[in-house]
Amino acid sequence: MGKVVTKSDWKVIDMPKKTISFLIDNDFTETEIEKLKEGHIPQEMEDKWFTYFENNKLYLHRSWTGICIYIVEFLDKDLKITLNVDKVNKKKKYIEESKKFIGMILHGLAKMK
Repeated sequence: MGKVVTKSDWKVIDMPKKTISFLIDNDFTETEIEKLKEGHIPQEMEDKWFTYFENNKLYLHRSWTGICIYIVEFLDKDLKITLNVDKVNKKKKYIEESKKFIGMILHGLAKMK
């Protein structure tokens, strides 16, 4: 296990009050979950996410702005996703796309060194 990332490792902006939450299937292995819990500090411009784990929740912030976009809570069989909708619309299409996108982000982060 590498250095565990904390909130103070990056300039972050907390999740705004305008959010929605939804569940997605938890198809992560224990190893992948442990990797996600270590957090992630971006190393280059193309690296878009800063993440840290706190109080059984994984916080995903955009690396450039520091804005919290997703909060992922690990439940037994599901992941509870809280999505920042403060600066975007709440259209059903956006929410459905976000459900797919968060899974891709998490799987990508779980595979990083």
